[in-house]
Amino acid sequence: MEATPALSDWPVLEGDEVDDKVYLWRLEQFRQLGFTARRAAELAFSRADLGQARYLLGAGCEPELALRILR
Repeated sequence: MEATPALSDWPVLEGDEVDDKVYLWRLEQFRQLGFTARRAAELAFSRADLGQARYLLGAGCEPELALRILR
């Protein structure tokens, strides 16, 4: 079993770099849920709750209705 490195060994990311990585991750997550690239970008940039999006779509909610709810 490989040990997790100490926090002091982790790379330090500057604020903008962290924001970019979070945005790109959220963008990919919303795309994987089935949103168009434009809608996924809109949601990734917003404060939309990714967990709520997963729940809504998993429960059978249409993406356009889920988008309206998440906004």
